[in-house]
Amino acid sequence: MSDYRLGDSTPPSARRSNRVFEEVGGWFFTTREGKPMGPFDTEAEAMQGLRDFIEFIELAPLDALASLTTALTPPKDAGSNED
Repeated sequence: MSDYRLGDSTPPSARRSNRVFEEVGGWFFTTREGKPMGPFDTEAEAMQGLRDFIEFIELAPLDALASLTTALTPPKDAGSNED
């Protein structure tokens, strides 16, 4: 299996940063969409949560991935003037 994401030609080492962080309330990881997931009691648990999340993404049926992507993607700003 390749470490490249589908449709992404950027090497993994160039695009991935530390996705696990600590804030008040516990440890979290961020999704590709930038959503924090957690809290976890320890950094190790957050790392395991991230691994579990990635495994789910790799194995989930396409309809489940579509629902998850919709839930994690921020809505477009209705007041935006972007065209």
